[in-house]
Amino acid sequence: MIEVHDLHIWGLSTSQIALTAHLVRVDTGDDQAMIDAAVQGLKQKFAIDHATLQVETIASAEIWALRPAHVV
Repeated sequence: MIEVHDLHIWGLSTSQIALTAHLVRVDTGDDQAMIDAAVQGLKQKFAIDHATLQVETIASAEIWALRPAHVV
């Protein structure tokens, strides 16, 4: 993964946190392995139990204008 954008975090309750984000990667490798690692890291480091992650390549993020121009 090379960048994250459209990151949103909010509380579902006093004990549950939700997160959504777009993950941009260089190639079209194993998306599921990357998502699994990200979800596991979010849970261990930040106690985030509910994560929705969208995987994009650099090209697709630029084509669909999902990658903001100010992101390097």
